Amino acid sequence: MKTTILILVAFAMAAFCQPAVAQDEFKPITVFLIRHAERADEPRQDPPLTASGVARSQTLARLLGNAGVKAIFTSQFTRTKQTAEPLATKLGLTVTPFTLKLNPSNPRQIAEESTAEVTNKILERAGQSVLVVGHSNSIPDVIKMLGGDVLPTIDERKFDDLFIVTVYAKGKAKVVQLKYGAE
Repeated sequence: MKTTILILVAFAMAAFCQPAVAQDEFKPITVFLIRHAERADEPRQDPPLTASGVARSQTLARLLGNAGVKAIFTSQFTRTKQTAEPLATKLGLTVTPFTLKLNPSNPRQIAEESTAEVTNKILERAGQSVLVVGHSNSIPDVIKMLGGDVLPTIDERKFDDLFIVTVYAKGKAKVVQLKYGAE
């Protein structure tokens, strides 16, 4: 009997002394979010970048070239893809576009399903760094859905905002806002 109790105590101690392994351990994700670079006025539906926009996209490639970016997401529009191209080329990555749909009740807002789509793609990249190139009306919603502690307003006339969002737990993130390139 005494031996049986000692064996049970030994098993119990061994079980309690094992290092705890978190079943749902979250690996932080670093997300760089920017609005596309300067765009032309025409064609109105899907304009390309201007010469200034191309220069800004090259500045972005130099800035994030050593940041460990493993994935690049853009909207379906030419200006976002062109903004991401230099970095994608430098890193040997393929740009992954997502389709932005407008909110039927307010065409100035992006539909929540579109925001959820890109946010889910980001959250699949646990432990990595990613770049998202979007628009003045999509980037704040993505930051909010990631759990950002600061929700920015992006000026329609500015193209130099760079948001670094560190997602440190599901639905919790720290936001840092920087400027890049010429104003």
